Amino acid sequence: MHLRCVRNPTLSSKPVAIARLDHWRWMICQAGYANVLPPGELRIGRQFSEGDEVPVSGDEDAVFGVLYEMDPADELLLDGYEGVDHAAGPSRCDKKVAVEIRPREQGRGEYNKWYVPATVTRWLDEEQRVLRMGAAAVAASGPQVTTVLVYVDEERVRLGFPRDEYIPRMNRAIREAVSIGFPKQWAEEVMRKAIPLN
Repeated sequence: MHLRCVRNPTLSSKPVAIARLDHWRWMICQAGYANVLPPGELRIGRQFSEGDEVPVSGDEDAVFGVLYEMDPADELLLDGYEGVDHAAGPSRCDKKVAVEIRPREQGRGEYNKWYVPATVTRWLDEEQRVLRMGAAAVAASGPQVTTVLVYVDEERVRLGFPRDEYIPRMNRAIREAVSIGFPKQWAEEVMRKAIPLN
């Protein structure tokens, strides 16, 4: 992340937690890049008509990820890398998916921004934990849930093969994530089906 977040790398490139999206599915889509598919009750358009082809993501039936606290300027840069269409109109699926989750249409973008609840499995930054959860929640036991930004390609939801240039990037991302506590078994079980070692 530190290679992409150049506006405020001290904040934006520091991982704060490992979390999971329950009942989401991870894949390499037909464009050759990673994508996630929401659970059935949140699917729209092609996700609904083509999503059943994507296998359940591991024994946990979840997608794991590394969370970052993002400076707004770096989030804007990341939007550019992900091909977000900032001119896209407001969401027209508000009866299916709440506007708080999916504020805009994908439009002409490669990915859209969704804001969804994620269950934190491991905090890496205690200060961020207190800021996000509050002192009372930190003291309480049980799962901690926080809202996270997820980039979702709503149009390209069929399984594909990774682009050659993407394989080394994903291998580096997997190595770095596992080194800070990302679940290695899940990476091997789910991601390695699509991302060979290089």
